[in-house]
Amino acid sequence: MRHPIFFILAASLSGAVASAQPAQVPAFSQTTPGPTTIGGSIRDVALWVSPRSADAGTDAGPGGLLLTAYNNQNAGLATFGLDGQQLEDEQLDGPVASVAVRDGFRLGANTLSLAVTSNVNRGLTAYSVDGLRTTDRVQRIGTGPFLITSAAFTSVAFYRSPSSGRLFVFASNDVGSVSQFEMSGEDGGVSATLVNRPLTVGGAVTGMVVDEERGHLYVVQAGTAIWRYAAEPDGGATRTQVVSLTATDTKLSRNVNRLALYRAAGTEGYLLAADTQAGTFAVLDRRSYAFLGSFTVVPGDGGVGGAVAPRALAVSSGPVGAFADGLFVAQNSSGTGTDDLKLVRWETVAQAFNPPLRIDTRPTASDGGVDGGVDAGSDGGGGGGVGPGPLPGGGIPPVDEGSGCSCASASVPGSVLLGLLALGFSLRRRRVR
Repeated sequence: MRHPIFFILAASLSGAVASAQPAQVPAFSQTTPGPTTIGGSIRDVALWVSPRSADAGTDAGPGGLLLTAYNNQNAGLATFGLDGQQLEDEQLDGPVASVAVRDGFRLGANTLSLAVTSNVNRGLTAYSVDGLRTTDRVQRIGTGPFLITSAAFTSVAFYRSPSSGRLFVFASNDVGSVSQFEMSGEDGGVSATLVNRPLTVGGAVTGMVVDEERGHLYVVQAGTAIWRYAAEPDGGATRTQVVSLTATDTKLSRNVNRLALYRAAGTEGYLLAADTQAGTFAVLDRRSYAFLGSFTVVPGDGGVGGAVAPRALAVSSGPVGAFADGLFVAQNSSGTGTDDLKLVRWETVAQAFNPPLRIDTRPTASDGGVDGGVDAGSDGGGGGGVGPGPLPGGGIPPVDEGSGCSCASASVPGSVLLGLLALGFSLRRRRVR
């Protein structure tokens, strides 16, 4: 018969995995409800972070932009500032199903931030992004789509290979195929070359995100699972199931849509998922995929509303304008054609969990900073945001599938665990004698 100390230990460990109830996180601010001249539901959002975001408030511009994809027949891509106001007229290329943005794209003699949208029944369209301008912050490159296809794309995601530096865009459709295109712009125009690597998911794709440091592409197969593929063009079609959406013990509903990645130092961080049916955002450990819990975005001060039935999200672990400790963006489905976005301080999200999630802008005690903090340094990336810079020495770091959970995956201090184990061993020795 096992001693009760072992049941105490088991209970302590089980409580470290996840809270049964979603945490409640108040929204800090929100965008105006819908573009000024159109309506429609928000299908996706990408967060563009200014290279000088940490200096925002001087002459560095707004710090970040929210590129918002609206499902409207006439116009679909709208740009909002961090103050929630629409900054310019929407692009007349709707309806738009998805949007992604990535810095460091070479277009002719210039290097710029590139946004790509999937336009229903039209293919892919490219835009340049410049948050420092007073007008035309987002401009279409060319007169129309740079890629026209017969199948409508439902989701897009960028990937820059750490080893080769080549830029790719993944595009999925509602019949379960994912295509990988290599992007080019050296001649002054945007073009895409299809990689000979067909990926058949098996059902409609509702969301994708890429982890560049670890070389992974994550894909949501509607109602079935979140899958992981290799992101490199020669990665083949082998996949790994990250989360089942049909298992009896799953922590997510079957109606999961967009994904985002909270990138922390040392390839730690979180994979975030918009669980539309549950009205929550799920948090998975970036390395082990352990479910750490979920949270809802609830109304905040000053009449700011919460996020209902969210389909889309974006996140940055680095500073974004006045959001010095990171920014989380949640889409709110109004059901009346007046969808909006809720802006949430990442530290509010992190501190709503027990133990708290990482706040990657804060130094650790070993750095002479706050005791009990998290690793310093952030690549500034985020779901739909500006991607990370090159890795030191190049290449993709080795994958550690079974270890390295972020701090929220272990709420019992090591000293307590050692004490419990030592006590159990001592009691066992006494019983044997």
